[in-house]
Amino acid sequence: MRSNSAERAHIIAEEKTATGNKVRLWVQDEWRNFDVYRVPVEGLLLNADNRRFRAERMWAEEHLGRPLDPENTPTDELSIESLLLDTSHRVEGDQVVGKPTGSSESLKNDWLRRKQESPLWIRPDGTVRNGNRRLSMIKRLQREGGATGLARVDAIILPLSEINEATLLEMEQREQLTENFKVRYNDIDYLLALREAAENREVEWFDRDSVEAVAGALQTMVEKSKGEVLRDLYAVKYMDIFLEDSGQVGEYHRVLKTLERFRDIGRMMLQIEGQYPLEEEKILQTLFAAVRSGKSHLDIRDMRTMFKQDKRRFDRLSESVAEAESGWELSAGPSLSNPGSSTPRNREVSDDDIEEDSDEEGPGPEVVDYPTNQVASAIDLAIDGFAASQDDVVQVLHEVCNRLEVLGERARLGAALAGDEGAEVRKSLKQIVEWADCNRHLTATED
Repeated sequence: MRSNSAERAHIIAEEKTATGNKVRLWVQDEWRNFDVYRVPVEGLLLNADNRRFRAERMWAEEHLGRPLDPENTPTDELSIESLLLDTSHRVEGDQVVGKPTGSSESLKNDWLRRKQESPLWIRPDGTVRNGNRRLSMIKRLQREGGATGLARVDAIILPLSEINEATLLEMEQREQLTENFKVRYNDIDYLLALREAAENREVEWFDRDSVEAVAGALQTMVEKSKGEVLRDLYAVKYMDIFLEDSGQVGEYHRVLKTLERFRDIGRMMLQIEGQYPLEEEKILQTLFAAVRSGKSHLDIRDMRTMFKQDKRRFDRLSESVAEAESGWELSAGPSLSNPGSSTPRNREVSDDDIEEDSDEEGPGPEVVDYPTNQVASAIDLAIDGFAASQDDVVQVLHEVCNRLEVLGERARLGAALAGDEGAEVRKSLKQIVEWADCNRHLTATED
């Protein structure tokens, strides 16, 4: 039988035992000591609002068709455990399941070997505010059986009268955004925690000075340089704009595993803002097209270099992207992104192919009816052309010869001319022939 808030509070109050230990935490600009108690695990509740898996929770709730409610629905507690401990998530029946990550196995093994290192943070009703992954691991071990000494854990109890929600949020952000000796946030969850911390400091997202000031205020919290925090704030800024532009405001589960893409977009827009006011929207839409077409952050980085060194080529790319997108209805937006997916689309994968690294870049959002192939091809051609412009003439000619030779194999060119894309193939072939005719005189040898 599941316990409600009042029943859990009674269990905690009646059965907690003092350990005699204290833990020192930074609270409202000062250090404070908190008593550590041994509390029963049966009185603890996983926090469905845990910021460590916010985007994944949104994904799960959309697939399940309802909010996660671990207090009243046993399968939801199991789903939250999976979101915290597993990867490659999927919905089976009324529950989220996945494959245990290497980090969760390490957490379990370390607990069994060294026991508890630091106390959980809980409210008087047993809701866990810091330590949900550890509690998930303990509950899973309890169900598996054979594990002893898991009925009680160390915890500090944070009454609302002493630590209000705003203060606790600040404490959680400082504790969980610090990456040393911790499992890192998934990319979007980290950005959302950073965004919330910035909002609490009343950041003005379209005021560069305000964003820089907030980045300076947050750098000690996340143990990064001001420049790194500024980069990440711009990443979440343009992630928000991307979702708004796609008609999916705040639906972060649709862009899971895209942190590096938006970091590079943020880096570029840091340079663009104010310098190219008439072109800013066109440039941004070209970068967003790279995300929608599944291009990697390395491609976006190449586009940024192209813009700096060969703006005319970048402008031609923008025109090509706009032409490819002309028949697409922008309001369709992205569809659901799979939080466990880090493999290319349209490829069969086995369990051995699935990576467990939650920080690995995914394929990007699936976008309804988006001209993915056309846009991706335009970007690839522009990047390839820009790269070729940096090579010497001999290298470029060798590459051209190699590619033309490939077209002659197995009558590929003739088959392509007779296929669905024959008109496009003929147009490109005509350009090659015209180029050859124009430069034919250069092949003449001197007497």
